Amino acid sequence: MGDIYFDPAEDLWVAYLKREQKAPVSTNVPKERPTRFIQVERTGGASGLSIDPALMMFLCWAESRAAAAAFAAEVLHVVQRAGRPGGIAANRVRVVSSPLYRPDPLSGADRYQFTIQSRLRGKNLTPSP
Repeated sequence: MGDIYFDPAEDLWVAYLKREQKAPVSTNVPKERPTRFIQVERTGGASGLSIDPALMMFLCWAESRAAAAAFAAEVLHVVQRAGRPGGIAANRVRVVSSPLYRPDPLSGADRYQFTIQSRLRGKNLTPSP
C-alpha cells in the first residue's frame, strides 16, 4: 500500500453541492450573502491510513424559518446521496444531527443546520520520478 492523501473535505462537499443543486454554496459567508445559501464547515474527524471520517456541518440559510427548514431537508437529501456513483468518494454518509433551527447570531437571518459524518476515501500519492 502506497502513501495516501486526502483532499480537503470542505472542498469536496462544496464541489459536490455546486454540481447537485442550484443554491450558492461556500465555506465562508459572503459579504453580500444571498437569501438562500449553504455554508459548509468541517467540525471534526481525524484521518487514518486510508479513510477520513470527516464530521461536516451544513448551514442552510433562507428567507424565513419555514423556508430554511424545507431547504435544509432538501440539502440533507442531496448530501445523503453523495456516496452513490457520480457523488463524491464517500464510503458512507451518516446523519449525526438532524436539521435544527440556528438563526445567525449577527444578523438574525433564518437558517437551519445539520451535521453528518462522511467516510471519505483517500487517494494514492503517486511518487514523483
